[in-house]
Formats: sequence, structure tokens, C-alpha cells
Amino acid sequence: MNVLPRHSLVRRLTWGAVLVVLLAFGLQALVLSLWLQPLADQFVGGTTDTARLTRNALQAVSAAERDALAQALSVGGLKVGAHDPALEATLGPRPTLDPPAFAEHARRLAKEGIQMTLHQGPDKTDAVAFRFELDGRGWWLLRTITRPTTAITGTLTLWLVMIALATTAALLWSVRAIARPLADLAGQLGAQQDRLQPLPEQRFNSRELHTVVRAFNGLVHQVSHQSAVRQQLLAGVSHDLRTPLARLRLRVETQCPEELAGELTADLLALEHIVDQFLAYVQGDTAALPGALRPLADCVREVVAPYEAAGQPVNLRVDLQASRLVPPLAVRRLLGNLIDNALDYGRAPVHVQLHDTAAGIELAVWDHGPGMTGDEFARAQEPFVRLGQARADVGHCGLGLAIATQMARQLGGQMHVAHDTSLGFGVVLRMPLLTGGHTA
Repeated sequence: MNVLPRHSLVRRLTWGAVLVVLLAFGLQALVLSLWLQPLADQFVGGTTDTARLTRNALQAVSAAERDALAQALSVGGLKVGAHDPALEATLGPRPTLDPPAFAEHARRLAKEGIQMTLHQGPDKTDAVAFRFELDGRGWWLLRTITRPTTAITGTLTLWLVMIALATTAALLWSVRAIARPLADLAGQLGAQQDRLQPLPEQRFNSRELHTVVRAFNGLVHQVSHQSAVRQQLLAGVSHDLRTPLARLRLRVETQCPEELAGELTADLLALEHIVDQFLAYVQGDTAALPGALRPLADCVREVVAPYEAAGQPVNLRVDLQASRLVPPLAVRRLLGNLIDNALDYGRAPVHVQLHDTAAGIELAVWDHGPGMTGDEFARAQEPFVRLGQARADVGHCGLGLAIATQMARQLGGQMHVAHDTSLGFGVVLRMPLLTGGHTA
């Protein structure tokens, strides 16, 4: 039994695209963090240089001029002044852990006699405070900064989101562009079922799929050619055998003793049955069956009637409300082969049922024999395949179910096996209610 893979190619491509997006987003975040780190180091370094220059400037002037110079240096976010206890109360709390770049610069400044601290203020603003002493008097320098959360992080986050959305859209479009032709190809191959037909190459514009379709079409042409040669061989041999078989039968009936004639006639009938099966198989695989369409129920009754008239254990039950027109020859060949197989390989009685279902119309042939499994039934539908020891006196050649399968396709249906506790083993033909011009 063939088990389908759990995931389709489309799903795998989609998950691959999602993984690429996540990796791209992570790599972009890593690159941005590595890019922002030097900027943070540069900002902290520039602030410490400002503190050094401010101290040197204050140290270079006299003590009387330092207050005026401190006021002149207080511009924008930079404030310089003498030590003020009230200022300590306005500074926000210190963070639990200082950033690595800030801690390194603070250690360097401490060796130079400058104390550097970071304070968290309200409204997403922070402050860097520097304290130092000149001639026994304390001085401070305060630099207020806006947190990167609002200034830089917001912009970078928006940039990351836009890149992620653009990457996702591009990948999803790429996946769809790859998956749609593959799904179209799979759909066309699945729609062919048992009949191989060339695919239109112009529908697949990618180079790879075009190569696949061209190779498939080449294989179809080879198989069709081999099938045509085989059909011509079977048709020619079967047709040429009819005349000598007819002459042999005439001679047996007119020139042989009655006891010997009966045995020879049975063998000739088996040969004629094989020839008829060959011709039926060739005709059913080449073209539509000739003849006017007739109601399905009437065709089924005509096939079953000779069995009932001959005393065969075959009974028919028709419970059909819908009216459907079908080729009579297709029904005769399909149903005749199924009934013959049931009589030869199964166990009487044989029940033929024709009835409506929710899915359409079902024609079933039941018998009380051992039957076969689904895999055995699939093998038996191949030409010249016989699962059991066929009896030579009835002329079995392994074409009965192959012909029935051909006729099922002619009727627009499919066959499958079934098991029922009361009816036994059955071969069921399920046909849709509406199939082209076959429905009245």
C-alpha cells in the first residue's frame, strides 16, 4: 500500500521561506546591534572628553573667574557649576547595571580624579554626571541625553519590520511562482488517471518544468507506439484465426464421430472465446464503442437474461430511479466478464445489483467465493494477468478484468472490490449520474 508523504512540496517551500525570513530578521538585528555599539562607545567617549576639557578650562583660570566660565560653558544639554546639594536630589536613580562601554570609561576617569555616574531621569531622558574638585572646591558637569529607545531604537525597529515584510512578500511570491506550476503539473497528471496523454508544453514557461513535460511527452509517445504495435498484433492474429477456427469447427461437426466431436468442439469454443477476448480488448482500448445509446437498466437486463434462461444461478435486482443512456456493447462486455468470472472463480449464487447511491449509480456483481484483496484486484486488471489456476476448458486468457476496466472507462466510472457479510465478495462499478451525453 502506497503512503503519501505527510508534507507537500508547497508546504516545505513555505516553511523554508518562513525560516529564511526569521534568519534574516535575526541577522539584521545582530548587525544593527554591532553597528550601534561603536556609536555608543563614540558618544560616551566624546562626553568624557568634554568633562576633561571642562575641568582643564576651569583649572586654567583663576578661582574668581571659574563661576563665570562655568555659566558660559552651560549650553544646551550641558550644565557646569559648583557642587550643589540640591542638584543631587534632582538626579534620578542609578541603573542596576551600567553599560559595558560606560563602566570602562568610568574606571579611566576615576584614575584621573573624575567621578562619572549615570542616572535615569523621567520622560525617557537620562543624565551623565561628572564630579571633580579644584582647589578644594567641588564642581559638577551634567550632560542630559535622550534614550535610544525613542530616538534610534524606534527608527531601527521600523526599518527591521519593513525589511522583514518586504523579504516575506518576496519569498512568498517566489514560493507561489514555483509551487503553482508544480501544482498545475500534478493536477494534469492526476486527471489522466489510467490514460496517458501528452501535456501542452506552452503552459509551463519555466525551463525545468518545460524539460520535464517534454520528457514526459516523449515517454507517452513511446508507450503509445508500443501499445499500438501490440494492438495491431493482437487484432491481426485474432482476425486471422477466425477463418481457420471456423473451418476446423465445420470439419469436426461433419467429419468426426459424435463423442470425439463433442470434446473437440469444447476446445474450439475455448479458442474462439480467447480470440473474441483479444478482439474485445483491442477494440475497447482504441476508440469509442459504436452503436446507439440505450437505457442502462435495459442493457443490464439483456445481459442477465441469457444466464437466467440457461438455468445459471444468476439473479438480478434493479432499484434505479435515474435514467442513464449508455453504449450497450460496453455494458455487455463489462457485465458479461464480471458474471463469467463470478461463476468460474466464485461460488453460486451470483447476484447482480443496479441501484442509485448518493455518489451516482452502482452496478455490482456479488458471489460467495473467497474473492480477492484490493491489491490483487489491481493486478488482475492488467492484461494477461491471472491470479489463480484458470481452467483451460473455458478459454481464460487473463483479459476478462482488463476488458471490464476498459469498459468502465468508456462508461465514465471506476471499479473497486467490496465485501459484505450477507452478499459475500463483489466487484462494484460506480458511475457518476451525469457524464456528458450519456445521461438522459
